[in-house]
Amino acid sequence: MPSILNKLWRNRWILRSLPSSIYLNFHYLPFRQAVKLPILTYKPKLDSCKGTVTIEGPIRFGMIILGAYTVGIYPNNGIVFSNRGKIIFNGDARIGNDSAISVNETGTLTFGKHFSATCGFRVACYNSISFDRRVLVGWNCMFSDTDFHLLKNISGHKRGIGYGPISIGHDCWIANGCKIYKNVTIPHSCVVGADTALVRAVDLKPYSLICNDTPIKVKVEGVWHDLDDNIIVYK
Repeated sequence: MPSILNKLWRNRWILRSLPSSIYLNFHYLPFRQAVKLPILTYKPKLDSCKGTVTIEGPIRFGMIILGAYTVGIYPNNGIVFSNRGKIIFNGDARIGNDSAISVNETGTLTFGKHFSATCGFRVACYNSISFDRRVLVGWNCMFSDTDFHLLKNISGHKRGIGYGPISIGHDCWIANGCKIYKNVTIPHSCVVGADTALVRAVDLKPYSLICNDTPIKVKVEGVWHDLDDNIIVYK
């Protein structure tokens, strides 16, 4: 009995999530799926609930969790959800607190089964963003398939179209603080190192460790921070 009570206490957030979860499930899913409440949303801000949400494969209660409190050093403010396009779940998925998903009318966002993003997960999908199965995303990562603005040459010609697909292969780990932008394809079983920014298509092979290689330089030697003499005098 104590173990059952402890489990109920740990998952008490589900009770708070029921009103928004019931709405989202019955708004998007066929009745036979919606009654099982496969999607649970915690503290959601529902900016837009247009477009479509599709779940492929077997349906079970709580298989998709959006906004659950997972990491204590990030705000416990759930998830911002804005969908005007297509969101496809090919299995279970878990997205943690302080996250935001924005899908435009022209966008398709696809999650493979066993997808996990711990917290601070940001997606801006205006074209196509897809995650294959068993992708793990660390804290505070951003995925955007659009520049939102176009650049021009001096001659007046536009430089490119300003958007392009993002594709993340299966069994990839995207570490903390990464930013992935348009036209990036990461093959399966790769690791993207912390604070890496990928801004264009790169030639990669599976089982690669990908990082922005910026050497650390000592700019000045013989300096320190003296706490006993730490006052700035403004004149």
